[in-house]
Amino acid sequence: MGGVEEVPKIRVRDVMIPAINVIGADRTVREACIMMDRLGVGSLLVERDGKLVGIVTERDFVVRVLATGLDHSKTKVGEVMSYPVIAVSPDSPIEEAVALMLSHGFRRLPVVDLDGRLLGMVTLSEAAKALLAYQKAISEVLEMLIKAVKTRDETAAKSMYG
Repeated sequence: MGGVEEVPKIRVRDVMIPAINVIGADRTVREACIMMDRLGVGSLLVERDGKLVGIVTERDFVVRVLATGLDHSKTKVGEVMSYPVIAVSPDSPIEEAVALMLSHGFRRLPVVDLDGRLLGMVTLSEAAKALLAYQKAISEVLEMLIKAVKTRDETAAKSMYG
């Protein structure tokens, strides 16, 4: 007799979205601020040679540029970024990504391959949608199983007494 198979898990790759908030480490803080404004975001992922090397936030700009008097039109993003970046693999279970986001207070998490290349982002909202859809699908399957067992039991009971 076969055992119960493990329920397939939702992987990060199933729910990740493209990362549009990406900037090169050699770009200026001014360029980064303009990009953040146009995208309506509070942070940018920083790449160098195609690999994720850091993250820069509005707070980084205030604390490391504005407060110290650096010239925003000459200072490079790579000079003021935060690093290393906490990221997740596309093959990680979505629960792992959600746990990382919750433990660090993030709403988004970069997705990188084994070489550190940025593949996309996973967000709390996308993860929640996927987990709710998964829960709904499991509930529907359970309801079908219960109906099938109930129908089989009713049929067996009728034939025994009929």
